[in-house]
Amino acid sequence: MLRREFKLKNSIEIKNVLKLGRKFRQESLTLFVVASPLNCSRAAVVVSGKIVNTAVARNRVRRLIFTDLERRLNAWENRGASDMVVMVMNIPSDEKRLLTDLDQCFANW
Repeated sequence: MLRREFKLKNSIEIKNVLKLGRKFRQESLTLFVVASPLNCSRAAVVVSGKIVNTAVARNRVRRLIFTDLERRLNAWENRGASDMVVMVMNIPSDEKRLLTDLDQCFANW
């Protein structure tokens, strides 16, 4: 799980990334990325209650994506610091599809 200091702290920061960031869309999610004013990359995952009714399912998706983001952020050495928001648009029957879509978003970035 991604440590607290590597997460966007509040809705103002998230809205700023959504407004100013570059979009990378895939079937099940959208990645928004903007350069960070800090010296480390930070992330947030947004899963609407309209997509999934239960908090258990929303939190499961968040944990899955945060775990993958932690792996990616630890592997980045040559990328600049950036703030990113992963907005889940729908949840496929196979949850691994979310990670495949996230891979494709990062490949396009």
